[in-house]
Amino acid sequence: MKDRLAFTGTGGQLFSLILGQTLLSIITLGIYIPWATVKITKYFAEHTEVGGKAASFSGTGGAFFSLCLIQTLLICITLGIYTPWAMVKFRKFFSENLSLDGAAFGFEGQGGELFSLLLGQYLLVLITLGIYAPWATMRIMRYWCEYTTWKGASFGFEGKGGEYFSLLLVQCLLSIITLGIYLPWAIVKIYAFFAENTRYAGKPVVSFEAEGGKTFSISLKGVLLCAITLGIFYPWFLVELTGYFMESTSTDLLG
Repeated sequence: MKDRLAFTGTGGQLFSLILGQTLLSIITLGIYIPWATVKITKYFAEHTEVGGKAASFSGTGGAFFSLCLIQTLLICITLGIYTPWAMVKFRKFFSENLSLDGAAFGFEGQGGELFSLLLGQYLLVLITLGIYAPWATMRIMRYWCEYTTWKGASFGFEGKGGEYFSLLLVQCLLSIITLGIYLPWAIVKIYAFFAENTRYAGKPVVSFEAEGGKTFSISLKGVLLCAITLGIFYPWFLVELTGYFMESTSTDLLG
């Protein structure tokens, strides 16, 4: 039996958190951003439940600040070439500090491998004038999943470039034809594609059952109220949409 995901945060909590972290980041001329990022990550982790069990995030702002400083310097010194290695370092930080059911996640990817992958996919996208982008996305998604571990087993991703290309083509056309009205239905279908192609220990573990109509109503209300309140309503909108997507997601990850 699969466990439902749930999000227990509230709009008021998120509003206060974002406001406080934004003010501190402004006052410190951006220096506080790593601490703000960690606090917001910790909030979303601790308010995410799988089968009633909450996740946790143990990273600290100081550790993330040091990581950001070093990786940024290395990226600048190498004129951007070091970026894939930095991406791997960041992925490790967030994965290894995230825990569920008492076990931390892990990431075993290497910067050199990611560099080769990104370079190859970029060239193919360039040569095909962008047509290869869905296939590149699947290759990169497979890399991130296959090197992510939890409780001694690896995740996986089995989405195919051709399937994703067809999905994107249809969803884009329908969104254009309907002047954007169909976009919530398109988003739901794309989310479902990624969820259903996610594997853990070689087995499908995620299903996504959100409805386009419900997503549309939440989005319409959110956009209108954000416009009326000059963006103040955004945290409440984000919490409602996140909550709906999570409660529409089920997994047998916990066994």
